[in-house]
Amino acid sequence: MASGETTTGGLAAALPSIIGSARLVHEFTGTWMRTTDVQRQGQGEGLNWQEYSLDQKTAQAISETTENNNNAQISGSLLQTEPTMTQIIMKITDRTFRKLAKIVSGQFGALAGNAMARLKDEDYLALFSGFGTGTSPGAGNPLSFGHIAAAKQNITSNVTEPSNAQVFTVLHGFQIKDIQDEVNAGVGTYTIPEGLTAETFKQGFSGSVAGSNLFEDGNITIDSGADAIGATHSREAVVAAIGMEIKKETDRDLRFGGGADVVSLVDEYSFVERSSGNWALQHVSDATAPTS
Repeated sequence: MASGETTTGGLAAALPSIIGSARLVHEFTGTWMRTTDVQRQGQGEGLNWQEYSLDQKTAQAISETTENNNNAQISGSLLQTEPTMTQIIMKITDRTFRKLAKIVSGQFGALAGNAMARLKDEDYLALFSGFGTGTSPGAGNPLSFGHIAAAKQNITSNVTEPSNAQVFTVLHGFQIKDIQDEVNAGVGTYTIPEGLTAETFKQGFSGSVAGSNLFEDGNITIDSGADAIGATHSREAVVAAIGMEIKKETDRDLRFGGGADVVSLVDEYSFVERSSGNWALQHVSDATAPTS
């Protein structure tokens, strides 16, 4: 007969394992829904979303005796993009559902949804590398207030076609840190507006700067040189063409593992830039992880 004190270590095999909590790994929800011009295709409208832009015309001065034979020809250009499909499929056996803690299996749907949302945001961010240049400090250099201010003014006041829509700046948090440091320093070579802009940056909140609404997006890729590509663009600069709303379907596979649910999420969309080079400008800058 065993003698001595009884502890949990001596009865480890008899202890049940209970999952007290479950969580999803945190992700950035993405910014495209707040920063782009969302256009939805209807049924029976073909493969492509299309938009025709009419070119500007020039009027002329005349006098009472002018015989004007200078006809203004109407012209324009077609913008089109074909939404493409994305999908995630998960096959989960009935036995898994029976044996797994409900608090864990209850997260499966949100897990799939997060994967779809992340891919969509990454496809939006991929456009940034094709945006116009000229307002970037360049690889290895910190982003500043002046770069965003220059981009915003080029978008709203360029002579080719000024944009009158909201302007947004989308950056990785490490790029934003450099602007925060500039504001906290109090000056620099640029005038930092007092009030909401200065205060919100000091508190680490992505507010507005130089008339552009600033968003942090951690899905922006940092390359091997610790640089990232953010962007400043107007809402109308990027079209999010939605081919259909995200569709969820569940099927049964009775032959697999004694029965399984097959869950599918399908989406259809594409992103395309309008007015190339006029309404969207990239910011290539240092994105080294901050240490202080």
